[in-house]
Amino acid sequence: MTKFMIDNACCYNGGGNDDPGGQDCLDKWKEQLEDVCNRYTELSAETFQHEEEYTNSLAWETKLKNWSEIIKKTDEKAKVIVKELGFFIEQAKDVCNNSKCTTEALEKLNCLVKSIFDCFYTYLESGDPGLKDRIIEFKKTIDCLNSISDEDKAEVIKCIDAYEQKIILVCEMQDAILTKLLETLKCAYLLSASICGDQGLEGKLEGILDDFKGMEDEDCEHEDHHIDDNDQVSRKKPYDQDQNYTYPCNDKLAKPKPKFPIDKSRYYVQLENGVGVAKDKTEHYENIWVKSKMKSDKLLSRKTSLTEAIKAAEAAESAK
Repeated sequence: MTKFMIDNACCYNGGGNDDPGGQDCLDKWKEQLEDVCNRYTELSAETFQHEEEYTNSLAWETKLKNWSEIIKKTDEKAKVIVKELGFFIEQAKDVCNNSKCTTEALEKLNCLVKSIFDCFYTYLESGDPGLKDRIIEFKKTIDCLNSISDEDKAEVIKCIDAYEQKIILVCEMQDAILTKLLETLKCAYLLSASICGDQGLEGKLEGILDDFKGMEDEDCEHEDHHIDDNDQVSRKKPYDQDQNYTYPCNDKLAKPKPKFPIDKSRYYVQLENGVGVAKDKTEHYENIWVKSKMKSDKLLSRKTSLTEAIKAAEAAESAK
């Protein structure tokens, strides 16, 4: 075995024992192992770099895809919100119509009740005596009659007094009744104002609906602003005290909000292009990494074979 490892002609560079430059197998394997180790170390470092480039590119591609999926899901949810808001706004409109009818009915009721109480009082501007004064005049008239006896007068006055007391009781109810009616009317006004119109719930819901439908604000859609090289927000015009800016248009410069549908925005188009570019780069880096790894794995396999062969040869030589 030892003679074969040292003298066998198959291991010689020249192919035979007469070649002056011949080497035995063990020395030749050690030289090969050293060369393979150097090449493997270099190629392994390159493979690791290619793998890192591929991993980073894949991570970036995955992030872009996740963002794209999030945008698509967000747009789908926005469509659902648009439908639900549409139903809700219709209900709010019904409430507004009912509130309007209720307010008008309460206004008429207040006027009717007030006109009833007005019948009991005398107002200088109208000149017509009220029921309270008429009762007093009626009692004076009865008292001045000479054609009836005092007993009859007393009987009539007694009936009139009873009627007058009832009138007084009704008049004393005026403040309480009108106060309650006015409070009810006030609540109806507040309810109508909080729900109906541009400043009420109906208008705010329609504004939210426009946002989710992607409709531009007419007062703000022509705002021309951008982020300059210094990341400073630039306005279309400098502030002028004589110029009336409509709030919150300028506030959008400081607090921008997403425009729906997001998949129609310039950002989404750039994102989709980025996904395509990232996918191509990932495939490119993956191919480079795979080829490099195949080469490094091949060298590693050869390195392992040479190491095992050298160990076996040295063990055999030491055992002779």
